[in-house]
Amino acid sequence: MSDDPEATHKRATVQHLMRRLDGFARGVGLDEVIMRQIVEKVVAEMRMRTDEERLIEARTRMIEASA
Repeated sequence: MSDDPEATHKRATVQHLMRRLDGFARGVGLDEVIMRQIVEKVVAEMRMRTDEERLIEARTRMIEASA
């Protein structure tokens, strides 16, 4: 376990977004592993954005992944 506050915050953000996106991801047929990969990538790439902006981007990527 890391004592790095940034890493701890990132993990918390990923968990929060995954909870918010769980039903959506299941609705488009994605499993938890793919959902986590998408969410982690969105959080890493959009560090300075709001959670709402990240949710929109993650949903878009989930739709693309399910197509």
